[in-house]
Amino acid sequence: MTKTRDALFGLTVLIVLLYFLLASGDLFLRKLVHVLQKLEDKKRAVKILREIEDSISKYLITVAIINACLGTVAGLVFWALGMPNPALWGALAFLLHFIPYLGALAEIVIVGMVALATFPNLGHAMLVPLAYLCLAIAEGNFITPYIMGRRMTLNPVVIFIGVTFWGFLWGILGIFLAVPAVVMFKIFCDHIEPLAPIGEFLGS
Repeated sequence: MTKTRDALFGLTVLIVLLYFLLASGDLFLRKLVHVLQKLEDKKRAVKILREIEDSISKYLITVAIINACLGTVAGLVFWALGMPNPALWGALAFLLHFIPYLGALAEIVIVGMVALATFPNLGHAMLVPLAYLCLAIAEGNFITPYIMGRRMTLNPVVIFIGVTFWGFLWGILGIFLAVPAVVMFKIFCDHIEPLAPIGEFLGS
């Protein structure tokens, strides 16, 4: 119960933070440019922030595509296993998977309960949540880190370590912010000469 409450709190904080960031528009960029004295520093700050904006947009689109593919494959698996309304459970998988870990757990519980109510054979019923669990494990541990590494020019190992570290530190909120945080740090390092080796290390 405590973990669920913490997860909901973290998700609420994230949504509120995103709302204020979107509502502020270019306010932070204008203030940053105004504070910096040198023209070269102003140009560098604008370039860094524009690259970060582009990378975060790319990240969100990539996550949506991955979740759509997962939902489609899950729907096909549910159909093959004889689940009623397989498209509904596939669409639910797409939506719930935007919530790391807890979303997959919720999908497993829901389809497991539906399968138990649908199939008289316990083995057949248990095969449904087990199949989705295998899909979620493959997606979370192999497919997403690999695609994110290629798409975001990040080392997949760095992504995995980042998600694990920030998830341990901040829970659900940390998992949401792990990849964008690593991307922003890498872009910052790429544009600051003394930190360039770190940016190279984080790259794919």
